[in-house]
Amino acid sequence: MFCLLGICAFGIDVGNAYYAKRQLQSAVDAAALAGAQDLPNGTTAQATAASYGAANSPTNLPAFAFTYQLKCTATAIVATGCSSSVNPNELYVNGTATTDTWFAGLFGIKHFNVSAHANACSPCSSTPVDIVIAIDRTGSMCDTKYGNNFCTDLDNAKDGVQTMLKLLNPPYAQVGMVAFPPVQTTSTAVCNAPYNSLSSGWNGYDAPDRGYLTDAMNGNYKVNGALNASSGLVLHTTDGPASSCIQAGGSTSYSEALRQAKAELDRNGRPNIPDYIVFLTDGEANLGSVYGVNSTVYPPGGPEDQQPCHTAIGLANDYKTKNGITIYSIGYALGTKDCTAGKWPYVDPVPAGKKNKPPAVPGHYCDPATESPCQHGQGTVAEVGPMGDTITSRQTLIQIASTGNFYEKASAGDLDTIFSAIATDIGQGSSRLVDDNF
Repeated sequence: MFCLLGICAFGIDVGNAYYAKRQLQSAVDAAALAGAQDLPNGTTAQATAASYGAANSPTNLPAFAFTYQLKCTATAIVATGCSSSVNPNELYVNGTATTDTWFAGLFGIKHFNVSAHANACSPCSSTPVDIVIAIDRTGSMCDTKYGNNFCTDLDNAKDGVQTMLKLLNPPYAQVGMVAFPPVQTTSTAVCNAPYNSLSSGWNGYDAPDRGYLTDAMNGNYKVNGALNASSGLVLHTTDGPASSCIQAGGSTSYSEALRQAKAELDRNGRPNIPDYIVFLTDGEANLGSVYGVNSTVYPPGGPEDQQPCHTAIGLANDYKTKNGITIYSIGYALGTKDCTAGKWPYVDPVPAGKKNKPPAVPGHYCDPATESPCQHGQGTVAEVGPMGDTITSRQTLIQIASTGNFYEKASAGDLDTIFSAIATDIGQGSSRLVDDNF
């Protein structure tokens, strides 16, 4: 009988303790994963972990408890110079419990103590990301070329991009950048002189050799945790027009900015890696189609010119739903302006075999619905079409962004906080369980 009771104690009581340990392991796994989603906010992360731990704890255990520890790991999408007390990116959860015994009590063993622990990090290197930044360099994004720091809007945007690059961690985060209007004569040139408003079609948008891409997606923007001074991404986001080909000038086409960002994700994006577009602009879409009058895909005077903002919303919705792209939009000192229908420089009729003349009235813009002739920069046929886009630029950017991903800077100023928040947000949600020494 003594031996039989010993066998029962081993088979039932020890088996029950082992089963309880497996249940407790599931509870701490759930707690760590859920809590890590809220990092780097350590207080919220621990509260979430406690909630999930309690909800998943085995009901057959008479006593259980959890403890938490905030930690840091360098292998993450966002590398912020982690401090476990300020911006942790790893959460350790330890759970303990006791199990009652039935037969082992005859041998003086009243209960078994069981424990389990789990580590989870967020963001984690298991979920790399591909990011394209679409930066507005139009005329209203003025820069220091106007003298004595008269306007630093474009410099503020560049500073914000560099802040984002400092936070991201290659090779887990690959980053590329496009600028609109085009910034160079070919997409392979490092930095040619930017297009201006008269020399290359309509702000260069129509030029056959236009190049929007400033930097193909890469992980070369940092070396040993610091910005790489020779990286194109760093050079192109350094303040002042003398140091970068991204200078202010031209008009705004939301739709083409989104198309070019999507094109770069298609070209250089890694397979099965989440895609992101970060789209910054400071003005309403005052230009729809960016192609010549012979375009059959986006004909001047067509729907894209008549409703340039709704066209951009449609593109963004397609990219989000059909391609799984997450879009962040940043509205910079937008004001309350409507997204007007396409308007183009007033151009005199072009005689057969002759090039377009400069605008008949410098600085004058025409409405194709009410004025004639009214031509695209390279066109020979007057464009016509009803004005129909009265949505504001702010409303447009809200709809372009994925849910909750619209950021706004109501007046000109520092953009570092917004770009920092986006970098952190991109890293959220990528929690996973990791080994103790991760």
